[in-house]
Amino acid sequence: MNLHLKKNVTIGLAAGLLFGCGGGSDSSPVDASGKQAAAALAGAPQPGSDAAGKKNLTRYVNPFVGTADSSKPATDPVPAGARGGTFPGATTPFGMVQWTPMTPSNGGQNHPVGYIYKEKTITGFPLTQMSGSGCDGNEGELPVMPTFDTSAVGVNAKENFDHKNETARPGYYQVTLNDGINTELTATTRTGFGRFTFPAKSAIASANKTPYLVFDATRTNTIAATTGVIKTEGKDALSGSTVGGKFCGARTYTLYFYAKFDRNISAAISNGKANVSFDASTSPAVLMKIGLSYVSSDNARKNLEQENPNWDFNAVHDAAADAWNTRLNTIQVSGGSDTEKRKFYTALYHSLLSPNTSNDVTGDYIGFDQKMHQVAAGRTQYVNYSNWDVYRSLIPLTSMLFPKETSDMMQSLVNDADQCGAIPRWAPINVDAGIMPGDSGVPTIMGGYAFGATSFDARKALDYMTLVGNKADVQCTGDHVRDSTDRMNDYLVHGYAGMDNGWWAGSLTFEFGTADFATSQLAKALGDNMNYQLFLSRSANWKNQFNPAQKQLLPRYRNGSWMLNPQPNADMVEGNAEQYTWMSAYDARGLFGLVGGNDAAIKRLDAFFQDLNAGMNKPNFYMGNEPSFATPWLYNWTGAPWRTQKVVRDVANTVFSDDPGGLPGNDDLGAVSSWYVWAALGLYPEIQAVSGLTIGSPMFDKVVIRWADGAKKLVINASGAAANSPYIQSLALNGQALDMPWLWLKDLKDSATLDFSLAASQSQWGKDSSAKMPSFGLDGFSTLADALNNRGIGSDGQQTVRGLEGYTYDMGGWSYSSQALATAGATPGASFSFNGVTFTWPEGKSGLDNMVTQGQVITFAKPQAADTLALLGSATNASAAPAGKLVVTYTDNTQASFDLRFDDWTLGGGSGKVGSYNKIALTSAHRIDQNGNADTTKAYVFYWDAQLDKKRAVKSITLPYQTDNGALMHVFAMTLK
Repeated sequence: MNLHLKKNVTIGLAAGLLFGCGGGSDSSPVDASGKQAAAALAGAPQPGSDAAGKKNLTRYVNPFVGTADSSKPATDPVPAGARGGTFPGATTPFGMVQWTPMTPSNGGQNHPVGYIYKEKTITGFPLTQMSGSGCDGNEGELPVMPTFDTSAVGVNAKENFDHKNETARPGYYQVTLNDGINTELTATTRTGFGRFTFPAKSAIASANKTPYLVFDATRTNTIAATTGVIKTEGKDALSGSTVGGKFCGARTYTLYFYAKFDRNISAAISNGKANVSFDASTSPAVLMKIGLSYVSSDNARKNLEQENPNWDFNAVHDAAADAWNTRLNTIQVSGGSDTEKRKFYTALYHSLLSPNTSNDVTGDYIGFDQKMHQVAAGRTQYVNYSNWDVYRSLIPLTSMLFPKETSDMMQSLVNDADQCGAIPRWAPINVDAGIMPGDSGVPTIMGGYAFGATSFDARKALDYMTLVGNKADVQCTGDHVRDSTDRMNDYLVHGYAGMDNGWWAGSLTFEFGTADFATSQLAKALGDNMNYQLFLSRSANWKNQFNPAQKQLLPRYRNGSWMLNPQPNADMVEGNAEQYTWMSAYDARGLFGLVGGNDAAIKRLDAFFQDLNAGMNKPNFYMGNEPSFATPWLYNWTGAPWRTQKVVRDVANTVFSDDPGGLPGNDDLGAVSSWYVWAALGLYPEIQAVSGLTIGSPMFDKVVIRWADGAKKLVINASGAAANSPYIQSLALNGQALDMPWLWLKDLKDSATLDFSLAASQSQWGKDSSAKMPSFGLDGFSTLADALNNRGIGSDGQQTVRGLEGYTYDMGGWSYSSQALATAGATPGASFSFNGVTFTWPEGKSGLDNMVTQGQVITFAKPQAADTLALLGSATNASAAPAGKLVVTYTDNTQASFDLRFDDWTLGGGSGKVGSYNKIALTSAHRIDQNGNADTTKAYVFYWDAQLDKKRAVKSITLPYQTDNGALMHVFAMTLK
């Protein structure tokens, strides 16, 4: 956003009338308690309203929400998770500058570090801040402090302010310190603008005081001593740099600045600190503008000159406020209480703080390779992606509302991958911090694409997704994108990450499966059917950790044994087994089938929601942390959507508030706040990589969502809406009755109207809809050919696609040789007979030629009676032949269960023997590696059969979803005879 501002007497006068010297005219200020200040003129027209229906919505934002420990705290919060960790300072939507007060952190004990509401000391006003992130290094660089006593700044500061003398609203922060200095801050995208009003001349003279602004480039929020440089630029400016970063141990970076004053200055500079003094006797309101850059001080100066060339503080504040008001007006709500509006618009505000602009007005930015790059014309390069947190609800929200900006955010991640080798999973500034499990950059990108942010290089993004999903050792800035080579290798060769890998390994499989599902959906959208089928199947890997006896998702070891009592936040990251059991929302129907059906799922979920912010240890819902976000909406898949409506409303009413303790845990760059926005709308992106929304119930009488084209809108009417009225009695889309809690986004984006009828009494709306709800399990196949999901046959002398492990048979780089198999009698698409049974060998034209068994259900178009079910296959990475349950379902719905067993495809490299359950059907004289090189190890394909009740017709066959020893089973062909 480029601001070319001129002095405007009318704006200045209006600002003075509304707020005195406090700044612009966007809204009535919110004080630290979250209440409306009395500065607005009674009966005056609402500022910010216009003929197009723009409302004054910034007045409902309380930036102090989340700055105190939660008023509904978790019993056992995640580390640093007792407080929202937000900040009240001045910024713009997705701005580089976030200029905010900084308070002490009890010697570093209270996290997140930044602004902590219970403190009464401001140690400086840093120009950057990461909102709601728990680790040290959450920015907080270059604190600036007005003072009369330079020795009482920073660590030496004493109690110096009271919340009653403090206000904040979008784009503006103000505090009068105990020494009488009034500090006001506002911002443009890349610059800060401060107005520091010192006491009158008489007060200064009588006390013989000298006014100062202290610049400290040698410390940040959490770095007690860092490298900083400051120098003067002429008579009225400073420039310099500071080294920041180390977020969760990541590398550092350099932040540059250029600051200019509205008067001459004197600067005493020593070792990266500057005590700047000036004459404030005749003009006590000292103005200071400052530009930032991650490239150079000269670029910081250019940012300042282009975005804020003049000296009109009120005009800049008005522009910042208007930028926020424009964003907030994307969703206009009517009805409800002022408290509910404050909760809603504050949550929306917090959802739009990050990711943050990184490039300068010149287009320059520092990439992940530490080199300078130019962002493409018309685009913005963004940084600060807490992907593990934001992929679940925030990115779908910003993509739906602001597809252009979010497309640039997705392209930024692709640019990062170009520079570091993979899509980063947790990216502060220009590094992958390598924190939190999984591969969360992948669902972030697909969540963006699914919800409307499609203007980026999605094809290249898919290339990076399939790279990291198929290769054990992929790194970005020195960190393994999928945690470690051993963990990803386990996932590829066993279908789950074994607990042999230690800390947090028990929750990796769920995250990897989510990334694989996202990859499958982007592949499908781009017409890549091979990768669609391959990654959709791998997304079912979560079932490999479903313990059938305990009916819970539990960690396993490589040998297939179970860890029955995993330790929260040790074996499973920031949570426990019951919380993770409900995470695989993309296959809710499959999960409920394993749990014991809809009734069993309802009973379990009812117990789960006995606590709405439990923390890590208790087997209950934890609103303060992301793995539980989707769980309240799962009732919609059980045939009891009224339970979702009640639970979501209870969470919104009791766990969130509009005061400083109003967030249930770390906001994590807007993640928790975005959940509240969706809850208030009565919609939720339950399946993050799929462009649809499940339904709760709206909190307001009317909601108008204006789509990015400026012409179309979604209108949500909710007759009977009230805090205690969550139950849907009826629902219609564009006048047509709906009977299920699901909407496809495409049906909402072309000017649509949703009409809810709500009441305080429970209804049975949607009770018959569970079977129609979208669920992406492996149950939609009519032939084995449709279910193929692995590439296991290569050609001698020819490199496998990309030469990646995941495109090979054993997921470790080795495959069958097509030439050797042909010599043994199996050629693509041809018939092959063994033991009196004729099979069709897979043709492989799709790039897939076998199926890793993952619980696939093959439902025959024409049921068939047979004496024998026969399969050809083998196992990989099996020290002993794995066994898994194969279920035959007859047309009368009776079932027969069999132990499917296949020996290892190389018989342990030649040291093993064929078991009585198998016969050798094919012997390949050699196998090949991913580069097409042959070795002398023989590879086998085995025959297995089972006797059926020939008096019954076979309706379907369900393949095993896990094996007893953690090995993988592959099927090449299947026949009923």
